Amino acid sequence: MKKFLLIAAVALLGINATNAQVRLGLGVGYALPSGDISDIVDGGISAHFELGYAVTESIDVSILYQGDFLVGADVDGLSYGNVAVGSYMLNGRYYFTEDGFRPYGSLGLGLASIGAIEIGDTEIDGGASTSNFAIRPALGFKYGVLNMNVAYLSAGKVGDGSVGDITINLGLLFSFGG
Repeated sequence: MKKFLLIAAVALLGINATNAQVRLGLGVGYALPSGDISDIVDGGISAHFELGYAVTESIDVSILYQGDFLVGADVDGLSYGNVAVGSYMLNGRYYFTEDGFRPYGSLGLGLASIGAIEIGDTEIDGGASTSNFAIRPALGFKYGVLNMNVAYLSAGKVGDGSVGDITINLGLLFSFGG
């Protein structure tokens, strides 16, 4: 039975591979903090890179890396440091149309690594980074190679505070093959 399932899976992948399209995407954006972290940082920049595969004309699956660098703020005379969040995700995207202007919804699940948070001269958690389960829903559109989306990243908690951000991203998404 195991051999039959393996042969069936390879055959299905082989049939799909004849129409395969590889996706390569990259982009930059603005990151707006959300959750408890918004009390100590003002905002920052975001960059992402993805490599994926078009399962059908309407569905993409990709590996996505997103790096967000949020700049510290001055609150009540206390200076806060910067926060870096790097997330590695398995991302699925569903296109609502097949031609021209293509709005989509996507969902990424994976791991977020949160860098040290400095308050004045001290660091929370001794300067070590924290890794948490992360989720990243997004809405956007693709037109030609232009890709734009708005995404929410929930990166879990550091200590008692939640870490997350909303990013507005502009980038390019190329298709190869098929």
